[in-house]
Amino acid sequence: MLARKLFHYLIIWAAIGGFIFLLCGCVPEYLPRLQKEEEILEARPTEEEAGQWEEGSLLPGVLYPKIYLVEGKGKYLLPVTVSLPWTEGVAKATLEKLIEGPTPAQEMRYGLHSPLPPNTRVRGLSIREGLAKLDLSAAFLEYNPGEEEYVLNSIFFTLFQFPAVKNVQLLVEGTVPEVLPGGTVVQEARGREEGINEEAGKEPADSKNSEAVTLYFCTVLGENNVFYVPVTRFVPAGRDVIEVTIAELCKGPRAGSSLFSDLPAGVQLQSFALQEGILTVDFSPEILYYRGGRRGETNMLMQVVLTLTGIPGVEKVQVLIDGEKTNLPYGTSCRGPLTRPLTINPLAGFSADDAQIEEDIPHINDD
Repeated sequence: MLARKLFHYLIIWAAIGGFIFLLCGCVPEYLPRLQKEEEILEARPTEEEAGQWEEGSLLPGVLYPKIYLVEGKGKYLLPVTVSLPWTEGVAKATLEKLIEGPTPAQEMRYGLHSPLPPNTRVRGLSIREGLAKLDLSAAFLEYNPGEEEYVLNSIFFTLFQFPAVKNVQLLVEGTVPEVLPGGTVVQEARGREEGINEEAGKEPADSKNSEAVTLYFCTVLGENNVFYVPVTRFVPAGRDVIEVTIAELCKGPRAGSSLFSDLPAGVQLQSFALQEGILTVDFSPEILYYRGGRRGETNMLMQVVLTLTGIPGVEKVQVLIDGEKTNLPYGTSCRGPLTRPLTINPLAGFSADDAQIEEDIPHINDD
């Protein structure tokens, strides 16, 4: 009798052990696979978004859009790269990242902040025939009226990075506000015509005889962290846009600015040619008189490439020095065309993919 009971117990325990073995062996394989399939379905982008962003993604299933934050030292808006999973609402997710802004630790480290109230909610965003209608919650109006220009530009330029967006109409709780807290009228949609970080000195009377160029200069935030800042400068109309843009870039930032340029004084543009999207620019030998070692090389070429690839029709930049393709003294190669970096100004700790982001500066790598 006792032996029979022991036999029955052995059978029961063997069955329990087999069930546990199957649970530990098969289910852990199946559940992650099922979960992964669900995540892929949820993160799948639309065909339009996939076409727009395929070349800009560094890792499969990850997007790297920019948000525009305010740096406190010189009161400039600057683009900061963030990472987002694939989603059907890429533009909306990017705006939500803008509202979230940097963490308190990052804000202290870099002096950057989002000008939008943190309790702002994106009620809706539609993009039809180039017009983006953005509907924000009433909490959006709680921003500092003195920062209204930064608030609006941070939203507009964050949206303008998406090729489908040509104009932006701002709504609050479903209606267009008559006037914003700082006095700005937003009854009509805003287009890309207005510049970012416009330099002072443009008079309304000069508007018909001037045109805007966007230049990239440098600033140092925190402990020797170099960031690249776009600046809109107004120049007399009528000159070739490439020629005048390079000439203004070589002049550097305006006196009294907190920005700096690593292009050395005295450098001149000797010639340029645009063919099949590649802009070849020939600089005088004075370009080699830069300072700062490898970091100076990086900053200088980043300024050139970011500025010139912002001109319509320019996809890559071939830098010549006195007519020759060469390497710079600290090893940075100028022997082939330079492409616009897929990322700009990533913050350490801003996302899980920061290490990958900082590695992705084609042909232009820091020490």
